Amino acid sequence: MQKQLVATILIVFMPFLFVSCVSSILKDKPPTFSSEITLKDPSSPFTRTRTSVFPSWKSSQSGNVISIVSDCNENSPATLSSLHQLIESSLESPQIISEENITIQDRPSLLKVVNAQLDGYPIEVRSVSFRKKSCGYVSSLSGKKGTLEADRASFEQFLNNLSFK
Repeated sequence: MQKQLVATILIVFMPFLFVSCVSSILKDKPPTFSSEITLKDPSSPFTRTRTSVFPSWKSSQSGNVISIVSDCNENSPATLSSLHQLIESSLESPQIISEENITIQDRPSLLKVVNAQLDGYPIEVRSVSFRKKSCGYVSSLSGKKGTLEADRASFEQFLNNLSFK
């Protein structure tokens, strides 16, 4: 009778134990920022924000934000265009205004300018994607529609100051 009870308990609880072990193994790793790149803070009036694992800086004058996102897993998007989805996926009604192949630090890169909505407010995003080794990166300058030109030089300087290990 006791052997039957033990066997019944094992039969009933074994699938739950197995499922919990498998789900622990398959859990996604939390996002991290690439250790293969060195960043230099943009010049004033930009100050570092600590709101995400991904670095960002906000202008105290315009409110525009410079940020950079990395994707360094083996399943990272293969194309420069698909890397932009790391940013565009969080936008409402994105409309591509322009798309241009450029070179940043002798690397093929893709520049996109997108108009969209964020929480119902119109915004503009100027983003550049590039790859280095097994990592993909997207850096962006974003803010209220029509205000990015004031910080464009700071954004371009930020991109030119990137260095890789």
